[in-house]
Formats: sequence, structure tokens, C-alpha cells
Amino acid sequence: MSVRDLVRSYASLRDAVGQSAGPGGRLLRFYSVECGLKAAYLGKRGTSARGTESLPQELRSHDLRRLAKALNLGQTYLDGLSACRRRQSQRGPVDHHELHQAWRYGAALDENDEKSAVSALDKLSDWCREEHRK
Repeated sequence: MSVRDLVRSYASLRDAVGQSAGPGGRLLRFYSVECGLKAAYLGKRGTSARGTESLPQELRSHDLRRLAKALNLGQTYLDGLSACRRRQSQRGPVDHHELHQAWRYGAALDENDEKSAVSALDKLSDWCREEHRK
């Protein structure tokens, strides 16, 4: 995917969030931010034309915290990117980089933790919106 594709995907998914409630909306929000951060990273490195294959191996994942750190976004953007506890479960918490799977497969997560995660994604999305002017 080229940077142009990533930016277009960021904006498209971000705009679709308003039409999707619940886990589907959270999933779209997550993927939107992932595309926006990857596009920003590639653009800042001057590798816009090459696309995602130009990402360092450690950034070819769903780890938004790692992407935000690579972009030097600061603690304000990292604070909410933490694990979400599961509701009534013996299983461990869901790390922030695995939230897309939890939302895709319908895991029951702690409501307050989810709200915090969504708030962090919204902050990152606002940053991406400014960065890409979209």
C-alpha cells in the first residue's frame, strides 16, 4: 500500500466510524488510526512512494504505541494505549495492539478500559487528521 492509499483508507475508515456503533465502530477506528500513523511515518521518512513495504519490520504490526513512539508523539498520545481487562473472565487482559482482534471477535471487555482505549484512538485520529489535512 502506498502512502496515498493509507491516507485514503484512514479518512474513509474514520468517516465510516460515525455510521457504526459498538465493536464495529471501534474496529474501524483502530484500523483508521493504524493507516494514518503508518502513512505519517512513511511520509516523514520520505518513503511515500514505496509504501508499507518500506516500514521497518518492527512497525509492520498493529502496535499503535510503537508507531506513535516512532513518530515522537509524546506521552499524551500514549496514555490510553494500554491493555483492556476482560469482563468476568479468567483470561488475561487484551493488549492495546490486540484490541482489533478482540473487537473483531466480540470479546467482552471492561467498559471503562474500552472507553479509555477509544479516547486514545480519538486523540490519535485527531492528530492524523491534522497531519494529513484530511
